[in-house]
Amino acid sequence: MALADTLPYRGAAPRILIVRLSALGDIVFATSLLAGLRAAWPQAHIAWLVQAGFAGILHSDPRLDELIRVAADTIKSPAALWRLRAGLKRRAFDWVIDAQGLAKSRLLAAMAPGARVGFDSKEPLGFLLKHRVAKGGDIRDIASEYRYLAQVLSGQPAPPPRLIVAGAARDAAVAALAEHGLRPGYVALCPFTTRPQKHWMEDYWPQLAGLLDGRQLAIFGGPADAQAAARIGSAAPVPVVNLAGKTRLDQLPAYLQQAGVVIGVDTGLTHIGVAVQRPVVALFGSTCPYLQGAESPLTVLYDALACSPCKRHPTCDGRYDCLRGLTPLRVAAAARALLGSAAA
Repeated sequence: MALADTLPYRGAAPRILIVRLSALGDIVFATSLLAGLRAAWPQAHIAWLVQAGFAGILHSDPRLDELIRVAADTIKSPAALWRLRAGLKRRAFDWVIDAQGLAKSRLLAAMAPGARVGFDSKEPLGFLLKHRVAKGGDIRDIASEYRYLAQVLSGQPAPPPRLIVAGAARDAAVAALAEHGLRPGYVALCPFTTRPQKHWMEDYWPQLAGLLDGRQLAIFGGPADAQAAARIGSAAPVPVVNLAGKTRLDQLPAYLQQAGVVIGVDTGLTHIGVAVQRPVVALFGSTCPYLQGAESPLTVLYDALACSPCKRHPTCDGRYDCLRGLTPLRVAAAARALLGSAAA
């Protein structure tokens, strides 16, 4: 029996609130949960509670009826919590799904009325959830925990993560890329993420660019990555268009959907490439890789060393051997193979 069979709702279909506040990659993955809920309950009213800084990735998703933005420091303000509680109470949700599993997300989920379901974890405030669900599924599958949660709720398999790019957004992306001299089919490079142990070596990126000579190349990242992107571009033996800090979050799915292949580390931009169904070469080292379950060609490069995955606790004194062994030659060969299969 599906868990939802035990959850009451009023009216013809449930009113559902998803709570996944951050970060970019996990929000992208959680679109599997959104898709599973929408497939099981086509007439449901589905809202998503998200930090304002990440809302752009979801704001035009047609599967959502409502996007509720909150400030990152909402839990520190009793007045902000009170306003949020009042607003959520007016919306009268039947089910509230904490798809994050943190004390912060549990607290914000508790601001809404309704049956609360969420991930089990060691975080405090678990008593605020009526049902706690283990992070299950096949760990090799992309977005496995969100797909599993959707299946537990609905009793039906959930699809891979997907971001829907509207025709107008696609046309605008093609025009914007053309202003930078880029045509559809270019190579998107995504080197940047929040933790140094997830970074591929900076000097490898210019070498990779040289090995992909003959292809248009563009590098993506946020404003804080602009200087590193400029260094990579300057060191490359071929032209690399630096778009780091020059795109809005809501534009990235459309931009990356025009790439012939996306090459990136374990970062939100790489996961966006998967979610817009582009061929992707994903470089993993300190984190557990997904190996399957994408809707488009996916090549994951991962050397399963004895110390991998170390997650947040590297033991290599900053050498990051797990990523150093992923040489530019290996990455270029994987990219060329995907580009060749796409052309065929």
